[in-house]
Amino acid sequence: MDSTTTRRYLGLGVVSDVVSLLLIPLAGVVGMYSAYRVHGEVSRVYSLLIGGVGAFSVALWVTYLLSL
Repeated sequence: MDSTTTRRYLGLGVVSDVVSLLLIPLAGVVGMYSAYRVHGEVSRVYSLLIGGVGAFSVALWVTYLLSL
């Protein structure tokens, strides 16, 4: 993957994680996918952080739905 595509996936991951924490928790899935795509292209911390925040927001949403 070239550097432009990597930067796009990083940006998409960050934006979708912020959206997933504030508005739509399901957007965390996009963050997890973006982390998967950039894994190996950037520092491991970035991919783990983006994927972790996305997974956290989705898990929080699922926990909330199961508690209803």
